[in-house]
Amino acid sequence: FVAHMLHASYLAGTAFTKSYVGYVHAVAHTLGGQYNVPHGLANAVLMPIVLDEFGESAYEKLHQLAVAGGLSKESDNVAESAKKFIQEIRDMNARMNIPTGFDNIVEADIPMMAEHADAEANPLYPVPDIWDADGFRKLIESVRA
Repeated sequence: FVAHMLHASYLAGTAFTKSYVGYVHAVAHTLGGQYNVPHGLANAVLMPIVLDEFGESAYEKLHQLAVAGGLSKESDNVAESAKKFIQEIRDMNARMNIPTGFDNIVEADIPMMAEHADAEANPLYPVPDIWDADGFRKLIESVRA
C-alpha cells in the first residue's frame, strides 16, 4: 500500500511540473511557501471561495457534482444546485473546524504571492474562467483574516 501511495504521489508531482495546477492549488502553494500553511488546510479554505468566484462559468459542472453527491436532482435548477454544492463544502469545512481565512498573511506580501500563483496556474490548466494576478490578489485578500 505505501509503495503504491508513494508511486501515485510521484506521478502527481511529475504531472504538476508539466501541466500547471488550478487556482486553488496555486494559491495553496504560495500560502504554504510563504507562511508554512499546511497544503490540505489551504486547499480546504480556498476551494469554496474559488468555486464561488467562478460563478456561472462553473455552474453546470458543479450541478453535476451536486447530483453525483446526492445534494440535487438532475432536474433541479443548475445555478441553485451549484450553489448548494459550494455551500456543502463550506458546511463540511465548518464541521471539521476549518477556518475561513488566515491571520498570518502580510498585506505587503500579497502582490508577490499573486504573481507566483498566476505564474503557476496559467496559461495551460483548464479552468472555467481565466484570472490574472489581480484575480489572485483578490482571492488572497479574501482569506486574510
